[in-house]
Amino acid sequence: VDEHNKQSIIDTFTDKNSDINPYYPRFKSHQLELENIDLNFKVSFSKQGLITLKTSSQDQAIEIVRRRIDEVGTNEPNILKRGNNRILVELPGLDDPMRVKSLLGKTANLTFRFVTNNDNDSFGVEKLKYEKYEDGIEEATVSKRIIISGDNLLDAQPKMDTQTNQTIVSFSLDRVGAKRFGKATSTGIGKQLAIVLDNKIISAPVIRDTIASGSGQISGGFTFQSATD
Repeated sequence: VDEHNKQSIIDTFTDKNSDINPYYPRFKSHQLELENIDLNFKVSFSKQGLITLKTSSQDQAIEIVRRRIDEVGTNEPNILKRGNNRILVELPGLDDPMRVKSLLGKTANLTFRFVTNNDNDSFGVEKLKYEKYEDGIEEATVSKRIIISGDNLLDAQPKMDTQTNQTIVSFSLDRVGAKRFGKATSTGIGKQLAIVLDNKIISAPVIRDTIASGSGQISGGFTFQSATD
């Protein structure tokens, strides 16, 4: 990089309103730090950036733990943060602690797959239940072909859409995921895409447009709690 370009990159990173380093107003520090080494830059998370990353990961982990504990149907479970890297789970009166340990030890399995409307189609499809009945519908027939999986997901967060004042889920994908998602959404406009977590459909939004950028938004009358889930 020449000196002019170099300075414009530094200015973008240190700007309090920077799009790529966005949360100065809230934390009075940036998410990322930029080190200038000769003709190279070294980018790393700031102290505040690491705290935010850990908090987000822990919140997501707690949500998955809560889902799995609910499956067991225990009375009044206690699921609490302990520091910034531990989760405490208390289950009073539980008969089978090993079952819970095995449930909690599994990696959460997230996939995005097309809903098929052909009831006669029995090859390469399966019936899955909605976690919460969607418009009174209990289950849907879903293709076994995985468009993208949790491996391709870089981030997903609940956000407010300032234009519509609705809660949405904002997500971003890695390079491979973005390519697959772009192809699937360009050929699948009007179709429902099921978001499946641990073999239950969380939501099945209709594809409105091609999403080639690798990031998008899922809307659909969410409360902040359901968007967080």
